[in-house]
Amino acid sequence: MSPRITPLIAVLALAVAACSGTSAPITPSQTPIPPTPTHPAATPAATPIATPAATGSADTGNVNAPGVPALSVEPVGAQTIRVTLVDPAAKAWRITVTGTGGHADDAWTLDVETGDVGPVITTTETAAGMASDPVERPGLEAGDPAGRVCSTTLPVCAIAKTVVLPEGGNGTLVVQLVRTDPSSALAASAATASWSTDPFVLGPWTTTAAFPWAP
Repeated sequence: MSPRITPLIAVLALAVAACSGTSAPITPSQTPIPPTPTHPAATPAATPIATPAATGSADTGNVNAPGVPALSVEPVGAQTIRVTLVDPAAKAWRITVTGTGGHADDAWTLDVETGDVGPVITTTETAAGMASDPVERPGLEAGDPAGRVCSTTLPVCAIAKTVVLPEGGNGTLVVQLVRTDPSSALAASAATASWSTDPFVLGPWTTTAAFPWAP
């Protein structure tokens, strides 16, 4: 005769069997997080750099630049201009003021030439096409603060204190010219020369374009 299993014992047996069995581990549900998209750092827009316009003075600026000799003219007053002549290879520098119209054959020339001790400065008058002998102007070299050297043919003077002579190989001559007759029309040009073969023997002069110095 078989033993009788009571319902309570059967229930306990089932519970023990359930506890001793192997079951698959329960993995908590995980929702994959999409990767955060990466973007390269924003590059700020480049700010365009303005290219400065070619500069010049109010009236002419560079008359004959960047060529050599380089002449530039700029106004510094109602009747005054600053003339700059540059030629580093030159041994002599010349600024010429000429008349216009009925005075086209009149001229006044300022020459600066390399000398044994220092530059030699001379002026020459030309009237009706006839040139006088050069006259030395040591006052311009000394930079007399109150001095002027004036033409006897044309209404123009060089202001002594403004003269800057070439030195140190820069080949630069600067002088301010003033027109003593505001109604006169003039023109200013320049030229340079180097030594041809022997020291102090000037070769041909190279002349710049002219600046019309109108009233």
